[in-house]
Amino acid sequence: MVGIFKRLLGRFSAGDVQQAEPAREPPRKQACPEPEPEIVRLADPSLPGGSYFSQLERLTSSVSAKDYTAAAAAARASLPLLRTWLEDSRSDGQRLDIRIPALSQGGTMMAITGDQDGLSELRALVQEFDFLDAYRVEAEEHFLDFNLFKQIRDVIHAKPGVLQNRIKTELGISDGRRASRLVSYLEKSGEVRRAKSGKTYELYLAGFEMPETAAETIYTEPDKPGSHRKEARATRPRELDPKRVSIVPLPPSPNAWEQPVELPSTQEGFADPQGAWHEIVVEPIAKDDRPDPAFRKHYSTRDGALSFDDLAKSDASLGAPGAVMFSNSKGRSGTPVSLHRDPYHILVHPEGDGFALRSKSNVLTVYDGDLQVEFETDLARAPEVSANRDRLGLAESEAHRALRCIALTPERDRYLFTHVDEAWCIDRDGKRLWGLRMPAKEPTRIRIGGANVGSAAEINDALNVMGLQMPVTPDEIRLRYRKLVRELHPDLNPGNEERMKAVNVASERLTGLDPEQLDGSGAGDDGFEIVISFGAAAQADWIYAAAFSGTGETALLGTYAGRVVRVDQNGTPTTIYDVGSVPSRIIETEAFLYVMTSTRLYVLDGDQLVALEDCSAKCDLLVGGGMVLLVESKGVRVFAEDGQALGTALTKAPIRRAFVDDGDLVIETRTQRGRFRGIRTGD
Repeated sequence: MVGIFKRLLGRFSAGDVQQAEPAREPPRKQACPEPEPEIVRLADPSLPGGSYFSQLERLTSSVSAKDYTAAAAAARASLPLLRTWLEDSRSDGQRLDIRIPALSQGGTMMAITGDQDGLSELRALVQEFDFLDAYRVEAEEHFLDFNLFKQIRDVIHAKPGVLQNRIKTELGISDGRRASRLVSYLEKSGEVRRAKSGKTYELYLAGFEMPETAAETIYTEPDKPGSHRKEARATRPRELDPKRVSIVPLPPSPNAWEQPVELPSTQEGFADPQGAWHEIVVEPIAKDDRPDPAFRKHYSTRDGALSFDDLAKSDASLGAPGAVMFSNSKGRSGTPVSLHRDPYHILVHPEGDGFALRSKSNVLTVYDGDLQVEFETDLARAPEVSANRDRLGLAESEAHRALRCIALTPERDRYLFTHVDEAWCIDRDGKRLWGLRMPAKEPTRIRIGGANVGSAAEINDALNVMGLQMPVTPDEIRLRYRKLVRELHPDLNPGNEERMKAVNVASERLTGLDPEQLDGSGAGDDGFEIVISFGAAAQADWIYAAAFSGTGETALLGTYAGRVVRVDQNGTPTTIYDVGSVPSRIIETEAFLYVMTSTRLYVLDGDQLVALEDCSAKCDLLVGGGMVLLVESKGVRVFAEDGQALGTALTKAPIRRAFVDDGDLVIETRTQRGRFRGIRTGD
């Protein structure tokens, strides 16, 4: 529960936190939900008040906009609000352990803006209350940063062009990572400019005239292209009505695992701990062929893979915001190509070629199969953005945050963009095809003592309890539950109490619905709820993931409320897949739909849940070559296209690249390539 609130309250931006009296859990997004009972809201002294969350929103949005002065002011304004909360005797013994950004990132903001009095107030607060013990060391480090920021400015002023990797020596400290982090903040604030120089950077204060050779290494964004849209006015989007759409409730995904999902380690260069392959062939990689670690983001395509240097660390990114490189199905890499604009958001369709990028300035750039710019458009100038911004009361400066997702069809004839809770599909010529708006979220409710989320192993156990196996549909689970109730209910057949309890637990783990919702019989179990309500923009169900289907005929939209909505070519919602938490990645091939959250991968075929796998937030998902790969730092879990586990490959060194070549799993580290041959599929 503590983990949920750490995640929840660190991400929400503003609002009221209130506690409800014991009440049954409201229906979890059913096709025809019953009327929700009235909830009595009481003040909850175990959480800070609404004014704190308003300052938290101001802090996070100001950091995102690189307005560090406003961010520091918001952090300092939070301190007396935190003091009031901590002095409230009503919360003694029941104060919830939450993440408090004002004391961590907020302290950094005060350090970079020179607010020494604010840092002193922060230090006094964390020293006074034992509840803030975890922040005491960090509070002292903020004072160190306060001095280091000043020293870094002085060094760069005295030695224009000083190398970044020399800064720690100039400061007389041993922590190079700390020095680089502070330089990065100064660059983001606009105080420092960094010019690429070999593997490091030359540093100059803003406004200082630097050598032409240095200036040429710094990317300057081209002028915006304008909009290619045909329509000058927005139209009202269709509004999603969950009551009119088929809903597929799936085993809910938790926001985080209490015990992290981790692969075992190995001391071998390449290891097959389960004996899943017939052999592993290891060969050294010639120096000139070694994978460049700057290309750290990889996406499968119809004919190979695209790799991106999104941090502009490769030679190909010199004077550019990043680079892209195509590798064919054999893993042979082509020549890296510089990107035209920064790759703030990357979209690659697994069944197509080419790709799309959205820059921080909200320009959509579509590249063709030869990695050349095909067309551009300024999404911020779309009439739908202006209309939705006015509806939600958002400032124009927040477009960067509100424009979140892009998607592209395999043929690149249509694209999709999202603005807060709306999605709009536009054709290649700039004509609007459809728009869809998500319904406002209910006030956020966290039920204490009521949630029943199972691991993948527990989900399989639950299926066994129900006498089912994957693939399975929610209708099959519901029908089986009703059949078992008739057989086991103690009122009808005494002596089956324990068996009935097991069936209830299993059904809830499989659907996220409590037993009464499955059989439609009335009130649920006991528990109480934390109810959090927000302003218009925060109440909106933001769209966090988007993709076109394998054929490009339909679109899929993943929302903060844990919905994945399928939309047909006319913009009509047809299905809602309910996964319980925010989808981070959606991929659909012509055969299967893959939905990934920070804790789980779902594999679906229509309404059937074909497979389910727990994962960590650090997993990368690759789908191609007839296999599905969950790639981590030192290991790859391999599945068939239908999600059936095939094996796990481990490495001693960090993985630079992984792909499938003619049925072989190929993993490359910095100096070696391991080819896992002959997957055992039951032989």
